[in-house]
Amino acid sequence: MSVFGFYTEVNLGCVCILMLLLYSIKKLPTPLLKYPLFQKLVLWHILYFVSDSLWSLVNDSVIPKNTFSVLTVNFLNAAILPMVMYSCFAFAEMSTRPDMTRKQIEHLQMILRIPIFIQTFTLLVSFVVAPSFWLDENLEPRDFYYYILASLPLLYLIIATIRGLIRAGQLQNRPNLRTYLIVASYTPGVVIAGGAQVLFSLTTPIFCFWCTFIILFVYLHLQNQLISTDSLTMLNNRNRLHNYLLQQREEKDSFVIMIDVDHFKQINDTYGHAEGDRALVLVSQALKKACERLSFSMFLCRYGGDEFLLIAQTDVPDEVVKQIKDCLQEEISRQDDSRSYTIEASMGFARWDGRAESFKESMVNADKKMYEDKRLA
Repeated sequence: MSVFGFYTEVNLGCVCILMLLLYSIKKLPTPLLKYPLFQKLVLWHILYFVSDSLWSLVNDSVIPKNTFSVLTVNFLNAAILPMVMYSCFAFAEMSTRPDMTRKQIEHLQMILRIPIFIQTFTLLVSFVVAPSFWLDENLEPRDFYYYILASLPLLYLIIATIRGLIRAGQLQNRPNLRTYLIVASYTPGVVIAGGAQVLFSLTTPIFCFWCTFIILFVYLHLQNQLISTDSLTMLNNRNRLHNYLLQQREEKDSFVIMIDVDHFKQINDTYGHAEGDRALVLVSQALKKACERLSFSMFLCRYGGDEFLLIAQTDVPDEVVKQIKDCLQEEISRQDDSRSYTIEASMGFARWDGRAESFKESMVNADKKMYEDKRLA
């Protein structure tokens, strides 16, 4: 078997793996916008590996090697590779900014596509008008072709990495640190793998291996997030709380804060469960906004039903409670519809020493104070 034959087989093997993965992604039961973006990311990788396989077959003369075939496969690679990295950028942006709406994502995608369309159109015209400009006498692409091939994709990756690292360094994003680091690690790996393939051995599918590996790794991370995320509010769930309590940490005083939506059963019974779900989402948005505004480390989850739990490493729990109430009022006032009911929440807190074995006692004490607050409301 020729080296190009091996290259083609590996690429097509990765295509088969990613097609199985694509089928599995479509079956994931989640409304999050980042999952359709991840599907597109996988699809563009599949198309690139197919295009790269055609390039290998032309170089191996399995497909007749002539000016037309060489220009065609190199144009496909140059057109598809930026789309691969563009889809990576869009997915990274959505993964590290879960507050983005569908409209914001579509606007971002439209802007990102502009340089791709310009480059693709320019290459197509120049390939047709002046093929000898791109190919030498042996029908091999000239060196500057590879710089053009890599420049725009690399720009997308560098920007995505920088943005991921900046967000990883922000205190309120610490609970999602793993997501930011995965996004930030993609670019160095791609650069190293792609550079090694170009510089040392064009016939060894290093780039294909790396991309397939990182996609599988991201998929496993997404699966773990599904297991640990509440499907309605997109907050952490009790599985994530359990993992959080098992983590090694410095024994530092924190406060457990329990939050309960007032008259939630009445909202459900009077206006229906869809309206009840809407109230829970509104409260969760207020809690996330409060966590973003405060400058200390916090863990937030939906504990169950209409109860939320927050762990704050602070000596001023009253400040947290006040911020939550302010943010809840802001979220309610932002809604453009009128309700015949009010959304309020009762809260209670208790000190926690950071040890897993004492957490239950602190939570029970916070729960008692929350119900005292509810009775006084």
